[in-house]
Amino acid sequence: MRQLIGSIVSNRYQIISPLGIGGMSVVFRAKDLKDDREVSLKVLRADRVADSESLRRFFNESRAIALLSHPNIVNVYDVNFEGKIQYIVMEYVDGVTLKDRMDQKGALSISESIHYLRQILSALAHAHERGVVHHDIKPQNILLFSDATVKITDFGIASVPTFEEDSPSDEAIGSVHYISPEQARGDVTDERSDLYSVGIMMYNMLTGALPFDSESPTDVARMQVEKPPYPPCSLDPELPMGFQQVIFRALAKNPSERYQKAEDMLRDLIRLDEDPATIFPYPKEYKLPARKRPRRRGLAGYIRSYFPENEISYRHIRNNALSVLCGLLVAILVIIPGIALMASIVSNRYQEFVDVPSYVGRVYEDVEVDYSLSGNFKFDVQYAYDSSVETGVILEQVPAAGTSVAAGTTVTVTVSKGSRMVAVPELIGSSEAKAISTLKSSGLTYVIKTKVVSQTQKTGVVLSCSPVAGTEVKEGSQITFTIGVHAAATQTVMPNVIGMTKENAITTLYKKNLTLVSVTEAYSATVEKGKVIAQSIPADTTVGLEETIILTISMGIQG
Repeated sequence: MRQLIGSIVSNRYQIISPLGIGGMSVVFRAKDLKDDREVSLKVLRADRVADSESLRRFFNESRAIALLSHPNIVNVYDVNFEGKIQYIVMEYVDGVTLKDRMDQKGALSISESIHYLRQILSALAHAHERGVVHHDIKPQNILLFSDATVKITDFGIASVPTFEEDSPSDEAIGSVHYISPEQARGDVTDERSDLYSVGIMMYNMLTGALPFDSESPTDVARMQVEKPPYPPCSLDPELPMGFQQVIFRALAKNPSERYQKAEDMLRDLIRLDEDPATIFPYPKEYKLPARKRPRRRGLAGYIRSYFPENEISYRHIRNNALSVLCGLLVAILVIIPGIALMASIVSNRYQEFVDVPSYVGRVYEDVEVDYSLSGNFKFDVQYAYDSSVETGVILEQVPAAGTSVAAGTTVTVTVSKGSRMVAVPELIGSSEAKAISTLKSSGLTYVIKTKVVSQTQKTGVVLSCSPVAGTEVKEGSQITFTIGVHAAATQTVMPNVIGMTKENAITTLYKKNLTLVSVTEAYSATVEKGKVIAQSIPADTTVGLEETIILTISMGIQG
C-alpha cells in the first residue's frame, strides 16, 4: 500500500501519509481536492479484496455509520466498492486514540474519565436507538480531538438492522479484553454487550489496570464468562464507592442485571459528576471466593503439644480447659447483656423522647430561630442545587417527620442552593458538532436553527447564538444557535445500476441520496444471479429524492 502515497484516487483524493494499518485495511491521511479538506481514507488491503468476509465487514462499516449522525461518531463522506481500490472516506481526526492517552498517563482522573464516558455513552445511545450495536468498543476505537471531544470509529463488526444477513461472523467478536460474556460464548448479543465493554473501559481508565488479563486470550475469555472483577476500590482506596457500583452493574455476567440502556448508565455518571459521593441502590461489590487459610492448631493443639506421648493426661487437661472456657463464655453471654439491658431500662426511664417535626418545604433560617421546631434537636446541614426549589428551602430530612427519637438527636437536613448558574459559552464560528459538545459540557440544552447562505459561504458553522456568550443562565437552560446551510437539493439524476450486484446498486443510489429502495426478484436466463435486471426509473432521468426506486434482482435460470 506504500505505493499509493502521493497518488490520487478516483481523481479526487490525494493520499498524503499512512495513519494506521490493521488486519483488513490501511488508513491514510488524504486531501479531498474537490471539497478542499483533509480526510481519512480507509482502503481495503489488496490481499483482502477477493476475501468475501473482509468485503462484507468493509461494506457493513460504511452502512452502519451511514445510519448514524452524532457529534461523537466519526462521519463518512464517501464510499467506493468497485475496482481494485475499495475505500471509505471519513472525517480526519487530528488527535490520538484513548489507548494512546491511557498508555501515556496511566490511570486517568475522575473528571477526565467522566468527560470521555459521557460522550461515548451519548454516542452509543444514538446508535442503539437506530438498532446499530458496535460489538468492538475499546480504547483503540475511541479517537480524541485536541479539545477532548470523543469520536467512536471502526464499525466493521457492528450489527445493522436494515441488513439482517450481515450480522457479525463468529471470527469477528471484538477484542478479548473488552468483550462481554455472551460474546465470548458466541451467544446472541445486543446493546447491553456494548455497555459491558464500556464498563471494562471505565475500570481501565480509573485504575490503570484491566479487570481480566492473561497471556492467553483463551484464559481472558474464560475470565469474562466466569470470574468476577477485583474491586476497583481495592486498587484505588480513594475511588468513591459510587464509581465501583456503576462498574459492577455494567460488568454483571447476566445481561438482565446490567444497565439496559446507555441512557441509564449515562444518567448515573451525570449524578456522580455532580456529586462523587453518591451511593446507588446497587450491590457495592461482588462476593469473591473465600481464601483458603492454613489450618490453625487452636487451644487443643496448643495443649496437645505438651503431652506428646501421654494421651490420657492430654485428654483430661484438654477437657477441663474446654469446660472452664465454655463456662466463662456462658457467663459473658448472660451477664454482659443483662447489665446492658438494665442500664438501658434505667436510661430510658429518664430519657425524654420527642417526635421529629416536618422540616421539608420550610426555610432553614426560619427553623433555626423557631425554638418549637429546633429546640430539641441538633442539625447537620447539607446543601444541594435544585432548580425547582427556592434557595434556603429544606429539600430532605433524616430522620423522617413523625419519627420518635431521643431529645438532642442530630437531624440531617438538605437545603436547596437554588439553580446552578452557568455562563453561555462562545459558539459563533464553531462547527455544529463542537457547539453541541460545548453546550452539553456546560450543562445546557440547545435548539438548532438554520439559515440558508450562499454557495460561496461555509456551511455547518454557527452564525449567531441566543442568549449571547457570557450571559449567566440557569443550568439546563435552552440555548438557541443558528448554523448556515446551503439550499437543500430535491432532485438528482438517476444512475444506471443495471448489471450491478444488489449491494453495489444500493450503495450507488445512497451516494445519490436516493435512500428509498425496494427490491423484487425474478428469474433470468441472461443476467447472473444476484445482479440487477431492471430499475423502475430509467438512467439519466431526473428523479425526486423522495421517490422509491424499485430494483429487480436476478434469481438466475429457473430450475
